[in-house]
Amino acid sequence: MNTRSKQEDKELDQLERLIRETPMEVDLVNRTMNKFESTRYTKQPESSRTSKKMRQRVVMITASAAMIFSLIFITSLVSPTLAATIKQVPVLSSIFKLAGDLGLQTADEKGLSTKLHTSVTHDDFTLSVSEVVYDGTRVSIGIGRPHKEDEKETLMERISNIELFINDAPVKSFAPDKSIGIVTKPGKDNDSAIIEFSDLRNQGGSPFPKQFDLTVSATIAGIQDPFKIDIPVKKIENYLTLQPNVSREYKNIHFSVEKIEFTPITTGLTTRVVLTDNSIFTLLLLTMGVDIFDDQGHKLKLIGGDGWNATNGNIHISDRRFQPFESIPKTITLKPYIYLFDENEMGAFQMDENDEPKIQYIPELEVTLPINSQK
Repeated sequence: MNTRSKQEDKELDQLERLIRETPMEVDLVNRTMNKFESTRYTKQPESSRTSKKMRQRVVMITASAAMIFSLIFITSLVSPTLAATIKQVPVLSSIFKLAGDLGLQTADEKGLSTKLHTSVTHDDFTLSVSEVVYDGTRVSIGIGRPHKEDEKETLMERISNIELFINDAPVKSFAPDKSIGIVTKPGKDNDSAIIEFSDLRNQGGSPFPKQFDLTVSATIAGIQDPFKIDIPVKKIENYLTLQPNVSREYKNIHFSVEKIEFTPITTGLTTRVVLTDNSIFTLLLLTMGVDIFDDQGHKLKLIGGDGWNATNGNIHISDRRFQPFESIPKTITLKPYIYLFDENEMGAFQMDENDEPKIQYIPELEVTLPINSQK
């Protein structure tokens, strides 16, 4: 006799549907199955066919369930007993793998990131660091907190006042005359985030060491004591760097390509713009961007960047970071562009039908470079 209620059948159906939409990597059937059966079902005599059919179904469900990252999101849909069983399944998903950044996903898949199990707890709140990677162009740190059902704010919303120290020296000591930007990016869910920063070695600053001890200090809203976590950081191999020394001119704009860096995690681009008439940079030119295309016409996604206009003069140096190439192409094309501003609203962009800022390429400044040449 089957002792499961209609509600329990509904719970299993919901769980099965969610599982079918979730990636699986490892088979943990036996461990989860034993736990599931010992807590979920009442032992009653039943027919051999019904028992076999039910066991096959539960095996299929629990084998998949063991692989769902955390499975916390299912908790509100199932009974307390089933939820308690699911929560004992280990977390296997990487913040980097699921954060939507192709470079960080590659770092995880190729084993280039350093996995960590470091955490600090204050007032029953635990902040942890799970992984870090440094490819010479950016340092990325995956952070997280335990999931709580009643938590309304995301980790990104609760974290602030982030300070960084490299071998006990403030990170700003590596900058020329300004602070180094620290960016907080979404992780794989509301309970995770990514802290990211880059040096300014191409803009008058000092490069980070190839290997260093990083201290992260941050404040969590509602908790008085700051969280301090020490992280070992080691630079991975830098696969290819080009210094093409190529320039183009248009009107009073002298545009030159100073450096291109290819790593499995990032494509870095350093450019210099000089106003040949010694005029001062306007907002139009300070926001000038560059798109990178491969030899098949595929455009790289922009990740971030920094710009430096020394003494507010006529020279502007920019470091831009893009997603990596899946494989290094034979040639790349750089297409500088300007943003189109709204004539009726000061500092506002014109927006297209997709609610994205409109841009206008400058063909006269376009550069195509063979990757195997530095001419």
